[in-house]
Amino acid sequence: MHRSLDRPSRADSQALVAALLLSRAPRWLPVPLALAVLAGSLVLYYALEARQDQDIAQTVRAGAEGAKNQVAVRMEARFQSLARRARDWEFSGAPAQAAWEADAASYVHDLPDVQALEWIDATHRVRWIVPQAGNETKLNDVTLEERRKAALEQAGREHQPVVTRIVSLLGGGLGFVVYVPIVVNGQPDGFLAAVFKAQTCLQRYLPPAVADGEAISVSERGQIFYERDADPPPTRADWIVQEKIELHGATWDLRMWPTPALASRLDSPLPAVVLCAGALGALLLGAVSFYAQRSAHQAAETARVNVALQAALDTVKTLEGLLPICCYCKRVRDDTGYWSQIDTYLRKHTKASLSHGYCPECAAKFYEECGIDVPDKVKAELRAGNFE
Repeated sequence: MHRSLDRPSRADSQALVAALLLSRAPRWLPVPLALAVLAGSLVLYYALEARQDQDIAQTVRAGAEGAKNQVAVRMEARFQSLARRARDWEFSGAPAQAAWEADAASYVHDLPDVQALEWIDATHRVRWIVPQAGNETKLNDVTLEERRKAALEQAGREHQPVVTRIVSLLGGGLGFVVYVPIVVNGQPDGFLAAVFKAQTCLQRYLPPAVADGEAISVSERGQIFYERDADPPPTRADWIVQEKIELHGATWDLRMWPTPALASRLDSPLPAVVLCAGALGALLLGAVSFYAQRSAHQAAETARVNVALQAALDTVKTLEGLLPICCYCKRVRDDTGYWSQIDTYLRKHTKASLSHGYCPECAAKFYEECGIDVPDKVKAELRAGNFE
């Protein structure tokens, strides 16, 4: 009985080729692979950050636009209300003082953002004022500060409502005055003047529902006269949106930015997650490619050794197991029960090539049987005993 080793299969050969190709890749290959993944993660991170900043700025910009329109619409309604009173005066003539004061008191009561309503005659003298309490010093006063005087003269020239710049109010705080000219029969008959409290005015025009969660600052030429949720100040300049509120003769600067609460709601953790996942992926890819390459080197080396061993085994075909042999004639029995000469058996089951000759003992017997003297070489081999 015998057994010989099989040749390598096709799958083993393909695996050997793949291992050889991978083993021949540069040893530094895992480094650029990891860096490429990390670079891609950084690009995606900054792209997501930029997109997120754009979304936040767009949200704030929409809020600022809404706030600007809200203030403009409410102020225009105030202008129209005062203009109607001026037209009533023009068409019906100057009212009695008592009637005017009663109507003015109702106007001031209904509009908490209005501090006082005045009638100023053509000589720029304050003749009537409601309420009088706290405003007595203004009656018959012709002294106007520069900002009020400039707005009053502009209203007289243009025959339309004009808003003063931000002024200090008599009762404290900051405000502004709206002057509406009165013209009777083509001749100026003075002005209606409404004194507005800036803080109260903008609190009413910009309730919490307008631009919810956003900080607001309103100023004029750098002088801030209204703020909402402005503390802490903005930390990101690119999140600040600025709008200009154009009024009749005045321009207010509106600045808006997200509060920390709104910023935290809009600030998605996705960019940071992508960056961390990319860094981890780069590390894992580098480690996997490194160990895969090292394993490929080991597999290639093992495959080379196996190929060499298989080649050696194919060269010498071995016999294994119990080999029956006749103790007299030395014939060998094969698996089918057939007895063969040992040299025939070896040629059949191995790749060995056999040659014939005599061992020293048989050579001596052969020479003796033939009556020939045994050669000295054979005698020497017999004495050496190099056989069993």
